[in-house]
Amino acid sequence: MDWALSGSVRIPRLPFETIWNLTMAKVSPFKFLQEVRQEAAKITWPTWRETVITTIMVVVMAALAGVFFLLVDQVIRIVVTFVLGIGS
Repeated sequence: MDWALSGSVRIPRLPFETIWNLTMAKVSPFKFLQEVRQEAAKITWPTWRETVITTIMVVVMAALAGVFFLLVDQVIRIVVTFVLGIGS
């Protein structure tokens, strides 16, 4: 068997087919759907109030970021036109 060194740890080099078989477990579609339902049952959904408040916060922050970048863009435009001597 061929070995690779990773620091002080020796790791065996495996053929691609072996790695593929180790990472791709065989699961039936029924078992997969059953596990998906179990995981979906664990989800804690936000309340309607939390969703509305979070949405408002996102809209406000996007508006503030838009105003900030507008101001920065205008300052950069003024500085560049002054340095290059463009304009009236």
